[in-house]
Amino acid sequence: MIIGMVILGVGAALSMAKIEPWADYVLVAGAVVVVIRGFVRNREKD
Repeated sequence: MIIGMVILGVGAALSMAKIEPWADYVLVAGAVVVVIRGFVRNREKD
C-alpha cells in the first residue's frame, strides 16, 4: 500500500513539473497498485 502511495506521489510531482505523458502513466500505475493491494489484503483476511 505504501509503494502505491509513493508511486502516486511521484506521479503528482511529475504532473506539477509538466511532464505530461509520463505523469499520467505513473498516476494510473500507482492507483492500480493501491487497488490491487487493497483487494489482496481483503482476501488475506478471509
